Amino acid sequence: MKIKLLILFLSFSVGAFSQMISDKKSTFIYKVVDNHEIKANIFLPETIGLHPVVVYFHGGGFMFGNRDKGLNGFLKDKLLEKGYAVVSADYRLAPETKLDGIIEDVGDVIDWLRKNGVEKYGVDKNKIAVAGGSAGGYLALTAGFNKSNAPNAIIAISTPTGFSKTLPEMGDLSLLKEAGPYEIVKDSPVSYGDYSSRMNLWRFLVRNRLANYELFGFDPSKDRERLKQFTLVDNIDEDYPPVLVVHAKYDRLINLKDVTDFQKFLGEKKVANEFYFVNFGHSSELINQNPDAVDKMVEFLKNEM
Repeated sequence: MKIKLLILFLSFSVGAFSQMISDKKSTFIYKVVDNHEIKANIFLPETIGLHPVVVYFHGGGFMFGNRDKGLNGFLKDKLLEKGYAVVSADYRLAPETKLDGIIEDVGDVIDWLRKNGVEKYGVDKNKIAVAGGSAGGYLALTAGFNKSNAPNAIIAISTPTGFSKTLPEMGDLSLLKEAGPYEIVKDSPVSYGDYSSRMNLWRFLVRNRLANYELFGFDPSKDRERLKQFTLVDNIDEDYPPVLVVHAKYDRLINLKDVTDFQKFLGEKKVANEFYFVNFGHSSELINQNPDAVDKMVEFLKNEM
């Protein structure tokens, strides 16, 4: 009888403990564009006092993905364990919204947290870091462009850096009028769509050399001057926040030389930076295969925030 009671007590204790440490999730709307609500999830740790916060931007070629699927669970749990609030933010997707509008969303979610985070969620507005994987890593890097609203630190995972010297010429625009994956494109903003359909759209545009045109709203291979507002070399100087770049040497999507060129560039600009290389994996896959990379991220945040 005593053994049964002990087992019952332990079962209850484990359940109660699991509930006690489980993260608290809320969803908030950080902006509305043309009647479309753009949302973010926030997860809060159990720690007392103001929480430093990490805002995460999902990947997906700027055209697919969302706040629910894009945040790696292992990374989220480790950050919560260390006392960080974690925000997983949607942003408007291309091609319905071009890259300048997407970057605007990045700044707006940070701005929302600075204005509302303390009262609503106990977020420390003076300790905000941003992070992202793949396309989201590039978006995290753009958060440092605006000095008046820049985060304290930036983590970019498997990120495109734009250091390739050549850009593919634009494909045949008439393909956008044919029946196929492009039919799902709306004439209004979207920030959350069917994952598979939007991934197929991205693949269709990449395959036909139209992804850059549909992302920028112009042909970047022909208009380098307009491209400057988006390139890292034209928007980063010595006042840029500290950066940690996590990257796989054998990343299947990003050329390693582009990343090492970025590392050299940050050094020349005297921007505080760390680069952490693993062998394999891209974005969330990299995190799952290399848990030591998450330890590095936590160490970096601790030092910079």
